[in-house]
Amino acid sequence: MSDRDDWFGGNAADEAEDAASAEDWLQEEVPPARPWHEGIDRRIVVIAVVCVGLLIAVLAAAGVFSGGSHHAATVPPTVTTTPATTTTPTTTPASKPVAAPTTTLKPGDSGAQVKVLQRALASLGFSAGTVDGDYGSGTEDAVKQFQRSVGITDDGIVGPATLRALKTALRNR
Repeated sequence: MSDRDDWFGGNAADEAEDAASAEDWLQEEVPPARPWHEGIDRRIVVIAVVCVGLLIAVLAAAGVFSGGSHHAATVPPTVTTTPATTTTPTTTPASKPVAAPTTTLKPGDSGAQVKVLQRALASLGFSAGTVDGDYGSGTEDAVKQFQRSVGITDDGIVGPATLRALKTALRNR
């Protein structure tokens, strides 16, 4: 006769066997756990280290780790000299005309006419540095380069011959 409360259809003999096996399972000895690092395959570690190294190398080559600003470096225009005494400066055309100074100038001068000279030289491809209105060594060097390019004695002084050559060069650019 079956028990009405026994919904799963088990009998007392099965329950006793289950209880005995449960007790045996509790008494079973569990082997000690291995340390975490013994479970890691060394090949995977080597592959991971190589991948990280490659990633760092690619990022370094792309310039990700270089400090400083993200502005492009400013390179002064280059001047190409031909075997004759003429030089053809490499420039980009300005959007508006650049004037030449109206007075003679020399190292040590300062003011608006020096700024005009510095802008004129820069537009012709002879960088005088910052347009600051001071006729310093940078401006003097740019004047000498211009003078050599047009065949004038390179004394660094903007005299009448250099003024004429500047006006002509600015008109012809």
